[in-house]
Amino acid sequence: MNRVFDETFARRGMGGFPFGRAWQPSVDMFETENEVVVRADLPGVDQKDVEVTLTDSALTIKGESKYEKEIEDKNVYRRERSYGTFARTLPITTKVKPGEARASFKNGVLEVVIPKAEEAKGKVYRLDIH
Repeated sequence: MNRVFDETFARRGMGGFPFGRAWQPSVDMFETENEVVVRADLPGVDQKDVEVTLTDSALTIKGESKYEKEIEDKNVYRRERSYGTFARTLPITTKVKPGEARASFKNGVLEVVIPKAEEAKGKVYRLDIH
């Protein structure tokens, strides 16, 4: 019954499983003294299906998690994994050197390391609270 319900709403684009549900990868984004680091969880996504673009103010991760069709004819008790295309744009508020960034992909985790520009290193800003 769940499969019929999910597939009906998916075909109508109403957010059901497996194709109508949009998803975004979970990310960690942090700074070290010299770099901005982003790690994105992309379980089940093939590296060739991921595109990373970077400007001096934003990092965009796009890709696709492919649906496993071989389980369609079996009794499905639960289907919670998300499939389909995804896109995630993260603003970068620190001055960086996008041309020197590097990306790696291991065990379903994408890591992007972006060197900071010299003027951004070691600066600490104190904010007044109003």
